[in-house]
Amino acid sequence: MKLRWDHLQWRRPVLALLRRLAQAYRRTCRCELVTAPEVRELIASGPPVIFTTWHCHLLAPIFYAHRFRGSQPPLVLMASPSRDGELIAEVARGLGFIVLFGSRRKGGVQTLHQMAAWFRQGYSCGMIADGSRGPARVAQKGVIYLARETQGPILPVAVAARCQRTFDTWDRFELPLPFSRLALLVGEPLRVGPEDRGPVLEQRRLELETRLNRLFLQSQSYYPAGKKFFR
Repeated sequence: MKLRWDHLQWRRPVLALLRRLAQAYRRTCRCELVTAPEVRELIASGPPVIFTTWHCHLLAPIFYAHRFRGSQPPLVLMASPSRDGELIAEVARGLGFIVLFGSRRKGGVQTLHQMAAWFRQGYSCGMIADGSRGPARVAQKGVIYLARETQGPILPVAVAARCQRTFDTWDRFELPLPFSRLALLVGEPLRVGPEDRGPVLEQRRLELETRLNRLFLQSQSYYPAGKKFFR
């Protein structure tokens, strides 16, 4: 009998192995937080915030967020309702995150309402700014909507790695290699007003996109000496 990936006989042991590998991996890398002092304090002990990054940088924030958040409640993440999304979600749950499923094409609005409810209870949230299918490094409006509804500040994030592998995918996914040095680059908070609609909301979306792309460019040159790309 041919077993599918989602068959329990495969799924349970594979997910258990992936969780162990993720936990072992994050212990091998040295990770620093690069941001302004007031942002560092906001992350560690402030009110809830909304973290966002490009899809190509999604793994490192999941692996290392706990190091810089003190005793804050677990992050609430949105994952794509796809097989890849379910896989990442299971690993994230194993690392202590709360995961909700939704996307631009399937259940996204309802999931945003659920995330807003978690946020109002004191839980910070995390979303991918360019979604699960792109276009790459073009911000979608989901993060902006969540910020408007919750009045929570958006913190843009990028990842710099001394050694990494860049994959030939739609997002040019970057996988930091074990035993590499990493930096989480976090920008200044972006706020969306409760009355922002239409052209004003589009301005906020473009501002978020600009900030994330600025951080992305900084991440590409953060380790100029000895940085290696494996393809």
